[in-house]
This record gives sequence, structure tokens and C-alpha cells, in this order.
Amino acid sequence: MTISAARLQIRRHTGNMNSTYKEPEAERNFMAEWPAYESTHQLDVLRAAEYSRLDRLGHIYLDYTGAGLNASCQLREHLSLLESHVFGNPHSQNPTSATITALVERCRRKVLDYFHASENDYTVIFTPNASGALKLVGEAYPFGPDSHYLLTFDNHNSVNGIREFARSHHSTITYVPLTLPEMRVDDDALQEYFKQARPNSHNLFAYPAQSNFSGVQHALEWIPRAQAMGWDVLLDAAAFVPTNRLDVSQWRPDFVTISFYKMFGYPQALVAYSPLGVPY
Repeated sequence: MTISAARLQIRRHTGNMNSTYKEPEAERNFMAEWPAYESTHQLDVLRAAEYSRLDRLGHIYLDYTGAGLNASCQLREHLSLLESHVFGNPHSQNPTSATITALVERCRRKVLDYFHASENDYTVIFTPNASGALKLVGEAYPFGPDSHYLLTFDNHNSVNGIREFARSHHSTITYVPLTLPEMRVDDDALQEYFKQARPNSHNLFAYPAQSNFSGVQHALEWIPRAQAMGWDVLLDAAAFVPTNRLDVSQWRPDFVTISFYKMFGYPQALVAYSPLGVPY
């Protein structure tokens, strides 16, 4: 709860009290009892400046697992960009196309910088949604009869959908179960699954950094462990990065899906990372 929410509670609780009990006095008493509320002042400023529509429209927004809320400044900046330029197809050679191409390339570099991913090793691919990003991985990955697709039970439906590409190439598909009631993966059991990598073949391990289903955050340490045993790793970081920093230079997954829509609500796009050296 922020100060503004606390003040709203004060108004509600003192509305029927004697008029001599003024709101400033109630606020002072509340703040004396709960001084930690003062530390959230910057959130009040941010909410008033960028998210005032919540109060104006009477909303309480809790669906941050599904999508973040765009700030008002994002819309203003985008509108200003469109009004002050003429953009063309980035695949063409004319001046308007060159302008948008430069912006797209700058955006790619910014994304790589944010996640500490080297442009010598990774590329950024903008896709329309999560299914589109994961479909690209499924279509491009060289599944074959000797391949193995390993994934946890709490993956996003689009990650589950990659199994159809694996199945069409007669690859082995294995699910790693979750332990109850914690909804986590048994570490010793996971190590046994890692041992099932097919030598001299293509093995893909997919899991969410943070589960959309349970909210559980799985260990990023699984990435190097799996790779050391012959697995390529697809990390679904869409639910993870809105509230956590992902350092790609440290963990180096083979593929990562990132949702800007979940991070800041605008625009609706995902990023797929793929090492440039991988022959897919």
C-alpha cells in the first residue's frame, strides 16, 4: 500500500467522524503509527504522473502476471515519434525506410545492452507474441529421430506446443514432473533427466525462469548444468524479467523469450535470443 492508498483509507474511516477530527490530524496520526509509508512517496509521484487513469477510472490492477501497465509517457513519446517522422518499410532502401531501419537496429542494441548480451553471440528477433517467438524456435530447431525434447510440467502452452514440431520429426518428448505441494522440480531427479541427452544429436531442454502457473522461480543454474550434459536450453523468461534482472552474459541460454508487454505494457512484442554461432 502506498501513501495515497493510506490516505484513501483515512478518508473512508474518518468520513463519519466528528468534523473537528480533521484529515491532516488523521494523516499525521497514521504516519506516526506507520512511518514506513513515507518511503513509498516516489511511487505516489509516479502513479500520479504516469498511471493517474487508475484512480480516475476507479481501477485496482492486479494482473501483472499477464501484462504490465503502460505509462502515459510511453504513449506520448510514441505519438511524438510518429508525428515527427515519415517511416517506410525497413526492408527497402529509400530514406523513410533507412530511418526506421536505424531505429530498429538501435532498439536491438538497447535490448542486448539491457540483458548484457553480446551482439557477437546473440541476435534479437521481434515477434508479435509469445506463441510467435516460440514457434520460431520450434520451426528452426533441427529435431530428428535421435533428438530429445525435455520440458517441465509448468511451461507456458506455447512451450508445450513445440512438442508438435518434435513429434513430427519422431523425436523423444519427456516431461519433468513437479513435486507437491511446493510445485518445484526435484533437483536430483532433474539431474537424472539431464543424463538422457542423446550423444551426437540435438537435445532441447525448455523451462520457465518463473512459472506462469505457480509463480515459482526455477534455478537459472540449470542452464549451464544442462548445457554441460549436451542440452540446448530454451529459457522462457517472459514472467521473470518484469521484476528481475536477467544477465545473459552470465547464464548464456541458447534461446530466451522476453515479453515487453509483460514488462511495461507497450508495445506488445517479444524478443527471442539465439546465439549466432548455432547452426539452426
